[in-house]
Amino acid sequence: MQYAIAREGQHLGTYPEHEIREGIATGRFFLQDLVWAEGLPAWEPLGQKLGLAIPQTRRLEENLGMRMLLPVGRSFWAILAGYMGLFSLMLFPAPFAVIVSLIAIADIRKSKHSPNGPKYGMGRAIFGLLAGLVCTINLIFVLLILIKAA
Repeated sequence: MQYAIAREGQHLGTYPEHEIREGIATGRFFLQDLVWAEGLPAWEPLGQKLGLAIPQTRRLEENLGMRMLLPVGRSFWAILAGYMGLFSLMLFPAPFAVIVSLIAIADIRKSKHSPNGPKYGMGRAIFGLLAGLVCTINLIFVLLILIKAA
């Protein structure tokens, strides 16, 4: 039986099944390409017609490598908490880092039940919280020393 193959609206030709299977193995054809043959009611994906599994595409947010490189799927508050944690080393923004980090943690926890999927960034939020707490304590000591010196 001969099958017509199409990709993105372009007719690629008509081939026998063994040639199509070889083409899939070599990368000439893709499982998502459309196929039609006489007797079929409509065009359908090549992988479906040949009984081959079409790999499911994953959302970018589900890819750990991409989450490490890009802020995809991260809570805005978690990103802000991470930067606030860094800026808290200057002492004065430290209390704000604590506040933003607590908001980020709440945002991430709340998103676990969201229909859009969970948000990531708990590590950044915790870093911001710890850095903010340590630097807030240092800020209090510095202020106490300045008050006693005055």
